[in-house]
Amino acid sequence: MGSRISVIDSEKTVSQTLADLRRVFKGWGIEDWEPVPGNDGRSYSVRYLRGNQWTEIASQLQPNKAMNLRVCYQVITYLKLWENRGVTGIAKGVTFVGGIVPAKNQDRDDYEQSCAILGVDPTSSVEEIKSVYRAKVQYAHPDKGGDPERFKRIQKAYDYILKVKG
Repeated sequence: MGSRISVIDSEKTVSQTLADLRRVFKGWGIEDWEPVPGNDGRSYSVRYLRGNQWTEIASQLQPNKAMNLRVCYQVITYLKLWENRGVTGIAKGVTFVGGIVPAKNQDRDDYEQSCAILGVDPTSSVEEIKSVYRAKVQYAHPDKGGDPERFKRIQKAYDYILKVKG
């Protein structure tokens, strides 16, 4: 009874989970994905493009954004595992509960989140970042039929990355 069992790896920061997501999506062959923080400051969604269809995994019931993002990561990890085993379908209304984790390294989290939204590695060169940005906005720009909210997130992430990179 002394040990606590949790489905949420609550020790992971936003930055660590974004790095884990990059690895999962790369291994799954998915290049177009983005983390989307909620307006409430704690919820998270992760959208990814697979088979010409966007899928969104969201979590809002955890006490902070690191845990909500981790729930999204864990669901995506299981979806990949289940797909590899031939399981298909949709699960809705699943609730996860966990403890509170203090925020750490907010600036680093913001930078890594911006890199994930844009789809670049945090160590990418400015030239590579600009190249990926140009390619991504071609599809996200509202004048070309893209989603205005997604375009705003990409633009904001790009501006923030360039600011940090100097």
